[in-house]
Amino acid sequence: MKRETIILAVLLLVSFLVRVLLFPLQGYQNDMATFSYWFNTAAEHGIRPFYTVVWQNVGWIDYPPFNVYIFWAFGSLAKAASISTVNMVKLVPNLFDLGTALLIYVFVRKQSSFKLALAATALYAFNPAVIYNAAVWGQFDAIYTFFLILSLMLALKSKPKLSAAAFAVGLLTKPQGIALAPLVAFLIYKKNGLKNLLVSVLVFTATIFLVILPFEWSNPVTFLSNIYFGAYRGYAYTSINAFNLWGLYGLWVPDGNLFILGWALFGAFAIFTLYFLHKRFNNSGELIAIFSAFMFFFAFFMLPTRIHERYLFPAISVLALMFPFLKRTRPLYAVLTATFLINQAYVLYWLNAYANAGLSYSPNLTGDPVVLAVSVINLLMLIYASILMWDELKGRGWLKTEPVKLSQSQERGEPK
Repeated sequence: MKRETIILAVLLLVSFLVRVLLFPLQGYQNDMATFSYWFNTAAEHGIRPFYTVVWQNVGWIDYPPFNVYIFWAFGSLAKAASISTVNMVKLVPNLFDLGTALLIYVFVRKQSSFKLALAATALYAFNPAVIYNAAVWGQFDAIYTFFLILSLMLALKSKPKLSAAAFAVGLLTKPQGIALAPLVAFLIYKKNGLKNLLVSVLVFTATIFLVILPFEWSNPVTFLSNIYFGAYRGYAYTSINAFNLWGLYGLWVPDGNLFILGWALFGAFAIFTLYFLHKRFNNSGELIAIFSAFMFFFAFFMLPTRIHERYLFPAISVLALMFPFLKRTRPLYAVLTATFLINQAYVLYWLNAYANAGLSYSPNLTGDPVVLAVSVINLLMLIYASILMWDELKGRGWLKTEPVKLSQSQERGEPK
């Protein structure tokens, strides 16, 4: 066990060093300036007046409250240690990324051998698209992903209250975490019953209020809804640089009634996924729940309007988690890693090119051959994943036939 711990620590350390070496690469200039300002503002003024100060000086902020605790903690650390704020901005998501890698290791190790657990961890820790997001661009998708994966694992381990709390924190970091809500609710109900589901809803609500009360005591509901829906209404376009279904139609096109169509498509897909999970959960075990998590994340990226290029991020973590167990999902890991990396790198290139040219607006890549090609590939991957789901629903059994329990350790010939 000591040897395993040392090897795991070395793997995570090497991954961290690779990421640090990439910190000097240019992220999106506007994002870096905005994040640095938020870090410095939180460190200087504290948590309570943060939103008021930012609104007075800048006029907008679209990040939910849990981020402010992170801004304050790491902004204060940067100030005390005289560390570049830009480097600190990039440090934060990479630390959470390594936390997700550790969660993947713990999960896989409980089911399988050390080698498979280490391989799955490495697939995430060294995933080029994931590293690019956190270490080059400096985005914060790794933070909410960590809490969503933690919530999923806790739900599978029949810890409904902790799962609900972790999910609430994830949602208070990035609103797109809502994609996993149906699955978390289903798992809590399926494994723990209606009473525990209702108690978990109370825990979820209490966690939300505990986090936001330091910011707003008089009307926390309005405060939170203004942050979420105000930001969402500001992106009323088909695709915000996401190479998805709407990338084929056109980026930055006012979505109008297409907004309803996009969410109807996602809603129908979510209902079918829950039906699939309900029908096959007892036959195919808990791995089917993890596959369903991937389907929710992937469909959320592909089908609604107003989606950013980075929203595929959590799907990669789930694919790494499944990699040792489900051979037919491995092509998804390889292809979506490539398309996600291309999507991010291509968009970031043009964003910085426009910024360097002094332009105050974002590029519109509608009709670009790279956008069209990657969007088609992503759509084909969604079709492929849907076929896998249909095959399993029809009992063709490409998933494990014996349920996998997180509480059980199933060794594969290696000593602990």
